[in-house]
Amino acid sequence: MPDAPPPQSMHAPPSTILVVDDSAVNLQVLVRTLSGNGHRILAARDGATALAIARRAKPDLVLLDVMMPELDGFEVCRMLKAAPDTSDTAVIFLSARGDVSDKVSGLELGAVDYITKPIQAEEVLARVAGQLTRRALERELRWHRDRLERELEGAAAMQRLLLPAALPSPALAGFAAYYRTSRHAGGDYYDVLDLGGDRYGVLVADVSGHGAPAAIVMAMIHAVVHGYRGAPDDPPAMLRYLNEHFVYLRDTPMFATALYGVIDVPRRTLRLSCAGHPPPLHLASDSRPGELGIDAVMPLFWDAFDAVPCTEHHLEPGDRLLFYTDGVTDREGPEGARYETEQLVSLLQRIGHCTPTAMIDHIVADLDAFAAGCEPGDDQTLVVVGLE
Repeated sequence: MPDAPPPQSMHAPPSTILVVDDSAVNLQVLVRTLSGNGHRILAARDGATALAIARRAKPDLVLLDVMMPELDGFEVCRMLKAAPDTSDTAVIFLSARGDVSDKVSGLELGAVDYITKPIQAEEVLARVAGQLTRRALERELRWHRDRLERELEGAAAMQRLLLPAALPSPALAGFAAYYRTSRHAGGDYYDVLDLGGDRYGVLVADVSGHGAPAAIVMAMIHAVVHGYRGAPDDPPAMLRYLNEHFVYLRDTPMFATALYGVIDVPRRTLRLSCAGHPPPLHLASDSRPGELGIDAVMPLFWDAFDAVPCTEHHLEPGDRLLFYTDGVTDREGPEGARYETEQLVSLLQRIGHCTPTAMIDHIVADLDAFAAGCEPGDDQTLVVVGLE
């Protein structure tokens, strides 16, 4: 059964209101004015009593006189806003002093409104109703936001189930991966397929956009890849198959970049096809890290492919391959600068030939240090392959 949202109303919902005034006459007038509207009305004639009542009752709104002995209204408001249990309580000041400076001082302390005495019943009722209605709408908005947050968290958890639960661990090669969405659910996808005979298919794809639409297409790519009827050892055929399966997306803004490579560990070769995706970075033992040379076609879903080229590379023991999505190199720091491919290449040069898992750890740490707390604006995927 779905959660029930908070009730909606065009009028101020029944609430708890605390009225504070050191004048018994004013207090009586205010209580009488507010009575009969379904509210629970509490009253106090001094600041200390008001604070004690507020701590126990946690009122939705406080009508607070400014000029009171000992603790004045400004100090009471300051203390209410400083206490975690009452910091969210709406405060409306009441005062015979209508100076702009007094009103500004009250609003700077966190008050939501300021009523000048002598009190007019209609004005009090209108301002109180407005603030209580606003609080009710804010609560409803938070409820819907929290519900959406829970649903997105659930979607993200389901999406992660589509990723490999464990990566292959052959004797002469190693695999490691990292996956982070910019929001709860994202459009990046990676997979490592065991083709038998120490051969492995590595797929990395990046669906355009973020959120639910990208996540849905990502899940569909997973289903299509795992429903592929041919031998998934032909990179051009795999990309053509993906592109033709999603022909119905060609009239939409959606597209996806993708790399599919087949690594033959005994032969130490990589056959690779690319559809608009950043090329892998290659870290060899005898040269500076750099991009693997590949011939690419346009991204998936745009149009039919006439031909999909396949590039073959020979690998050596100790080589490392880094497949990634552009959310890594587009990661922004506090000043808006991007991480960029060159910084990633420089990092690989510094860390050298560590294990695939250690390489992932170094890259993630460097990304986080560069971002300095800024949340990623795009999904990030890393897949590292190492030959031993």
